Amino acid sequence: MEKIEKSFQFLSRNLDKIGGLIVLPAISIIVMVDVFKRYALNDPWIWSLEFNEWMLLLVFAFAIPECTRQNGHVRMELLISNLPKRSQEAMDVVYILCAIVLFYLLGHHAWEEFLFDYDLGRITEFVRLPIWGHHLAIFGMCVILIIYYVLRLFATIFNFKEFSRTESVGMEE
Repeated sequence: MEKIEKSFQFLSRNLDKIGGLIVLPAISIIVMVDVFKRYALNDPWIWSLEFNEWMLLLVFAFAIPECTRQNGHVRMELLISNLPKRSQEAMDVVYILCAIVLFYLLGHHAWEEFLFDYDLGRITEFVRLPIWGHHLAIFGMCVILIIYYVLRLFATIFNFKEFSRTESVGMEE
């Protein structure tokens, strides 16, 4: 189980780094150049808005697994930290089950859209990116998160050290 957690940690951290260290600076540079070209030279890039929308989606899809791994979701810490450990674990199980259902529904929809867009060969208007690409990224993020949450559910129920993140414990880093 520890090896699986290390693999998930490696995957989520590197996806997050790609999003934060490569994609976000690329978005910033493109926006700055486009603003300069638009207002100083009156010659904007027609494709920049479309490109930035896609890249922001990638940042989101790449960051969610790491945010989840670090327990970065919003919660009522004052309430939860004052509960007994078993109550925290019960709330964690409910949270995990809700997350599994949510990411299953989102992933199922993304997969259906991927198949539809792929079959039609749809592409974006200006950059000519395949429209199915962002549906595939969302589907991939959902698969990663469902696997993580299933492992976390087993860890919480069977008291494994790995993947076990009760609300008061958080990350040990």
